[in-house]
Amino acid sequence: MLAPLLYQAWSDLDRAIVGLSDAQMIERPDGPSAFAWTVAHVSQQVDSWLNARFQHMAPGPILSHRAYYSGGIGDAAHHWPAIRRAVDDVRSRATHFLESPISPDLDARVAYTGGIAYLRMTGLSLCHALMHIAAHHFLHVGEIITLRTMRGLPVESNDRTWGQTFA
Repeated sequence: MLAPLLYQAWSDLDRAIVGLSDAQMIERPDGPSAFAWTVAHVSQQVDSWLNARFQHMAPGPILSHRAYYSGGIGDAAHHWPAIRRAVDDVRSRATHFLESPISPDLDARVAYTGGIAYLRMTGLSLCHALMHIAAHHFLHVGEIITLRTMRGLPVESNDRTWGQTFA
């Protein structure tokens, strides 16, 4: 199953923001998106695709805020602690789905009305959703680590398990 790929992406994202203060999570000193916005942004996709579309759950009130959609301006519309709680809730609901006693069908398709044109024609498969969500997370992990380093806030880790799922 592709769930371990998603879990690795979550782990890498969490490690990319370790040690940052609430103020550092919401600031935008050089113009790029706030780290809190980025975490909310990728988590909004998890909520929208896995929880809302595949599980038919109502999206969470914080991460469904339009400010976190693609094309948002990058400001954290909510305080970091509230975003963190919302992310934890979204991940918990997605994990419950992915680890259910009867494994979800990777070929299952749901209607798609979002911004990716070809998915509106084909529908969204669970396989595609998991790969796309994980890749989206990994892309933003690289962005966060790069911006941290540029700001003199490098990720301090002697841990060699980054991206371990790929090994």
